[in-house]
Amino acid sequence: MTPDAAAQRALRDLFEVAHDVRASWPHWLPTGAAACATETWDQQGTVNALDDVAKGALVDRREFLILTGAELLLPVYEWRINPEPWIAAQQRGRHVGAALVAELQQLIAARRRMDDEHGGAVLLDALHADFRFVTELLKNGTYSADVGRGLYGTAAEIARLAGWAAFDSGQHAAAQAYYLAALRSASAIGDRALGVNIVGFMAIQAYATGRLTDATKLMDTAAAEPARIPEVVQAMTWARVGRAYAKVDDPATARAALTRAGALLNRAVSGDSPPWAYWLDEARITAQLGRALYDLGDYAGSERELVAAATSCGDRYPRDRATWLGRVATAQLRRGRMDEGCATARAVVDLLADQADTDRGMGLLRTFRAELAARGPSTTAREFGDYAARRLAPAS
Repeated sequence: MTPDAAAQRALRDLFEVAHDVRASWPHWLPTGAAACATETWDQQGTVNALDDVAKGALVDRREFLILTGAELLLPVYEWRINPEPWIAAQQRGRHVGAALVAELQQLIAARRRMDDEHGGAVLLDALHADFRFVTELLKNGTYSADVGRGLYGTAAEIARLAGWAAFDSGQHAAAQAYYLAALRSASAIGDRALGVNIVGFMAIQAYATGRLTDATKLMDTAAAEPARIPEVVQAMTWARVGRAYAKVDDPATARAALTRAGALLNRAVSGDSPPWAYWLDEARITAQLGRALYDLGDYAGSERELVAAATSCGDRYPRDRATWLGRVATAQLRRGRMDEGCATARAVVDLLADQADTDRGMGLLRTFRAELAARGPSTTAREFGDYAARRLAPAS
C-alpha cells in the first residue's frame, strides 16, 4: 500500500528527508543498508545494485547510511578477489547499439572537463540523470556483449564521477553509494585499473570524514593490485597511500609511498593511460606530496610543493588550485606569515567566487579564517574578512 501525499510529507519530516528529493516512494526511506553493499557479485546482483543507486542515491542520510569498518571493506575485498568479468549479452527490450555507447562515452568525457572547471556541486543532478539513463539501458535493453561492456564501463565512470561530485558537495552517503556502484560496474567488465582508481576515491572520502583506519585499509587493498595496471595509475595509487598514512601520522610509510609514486610516474609509458587518467601528471603527484607534508606538519615543505603544483597547472583546474592554495594560506599563517597567508587566501576567495563550486574549498577557507581570528584583531585580518565577505556574498 502506498501512503497518500500527506502521509509521505509527514514521513519525510520525521526522517528529515528533503521534500525536493526526486526519488519515488519507497526509495527515499532510510533502511539502514547502503545500496550496493549486500547484492550478490554477479550480473543480476550488479543490475539490482545499480538500480537501487539510480533510484535512491540522492537521498543523502549522512548519519544513517554511510558504511564504516567491515561493512565498507567487505564489498571492496569481494571486488579484489573477483578474478573475472561476468558481463553477458542481453535480450530484453529495445536495441542498444554501439553508436549510442560511443555518444555516452563522449558525454562522460565532457562531464569530466566540466568538473575540472566548475567543481562537483553544479554537476551532480546531471550526472545522476546520466547514471539513471545508463542503468535503464543495462536493465531493460537488448545488446551484444561488446555493447554491454561499453555500457558497464560508462556506468562505472559516470558513477565514479557522480561520487566525486557528491563528495565535493559534502553529500557523503550519496558519494559512497555511487562509488560502490562504480566498483561493481568496473568489476563486471574486469577493468582492474578503473577499480583501483575507484577504491582510491573511496579512501579519500574515508580520511576526509575522519575514518583514518578505513582509509589506510582501502589503500592497502588498492595497492595490492597495481602490478596489473598502467604505471601512471600505479603512481597515483601510491601517492594516495602516502596521503592516507600521512593522515595517521606515519611519516616513514607516507614518504616511502610518495617516493615510489614519483618513480612510477617517471617510468610511465606515454599512451598507456586509460582515457579517464588524463589528469594524472607530475603536478598531481607534487600536490599529493604537498598535502601529505601539510598533514605531517611540515608546512615549509607543503608550501613549496603545493605552490609548485598550482604554478604548473596555470589556469587549469580551478577547484584543485583552490584546495591546494587553501592549505598554503594556512601553512603560511601557521609559520607566522600573516600578510602572505591573507594574500594567498584572497586568491582562494577569487577562485571560489568566480570559478569553483566546492564544499572542500570552502572548508579550507573556514579553517584559515578561524585560525586568523584566533590570532586577535589586526588591520590585515579585518581587511581580508571584509574582502572575503564581499566576494563570497550571495548574488542578490
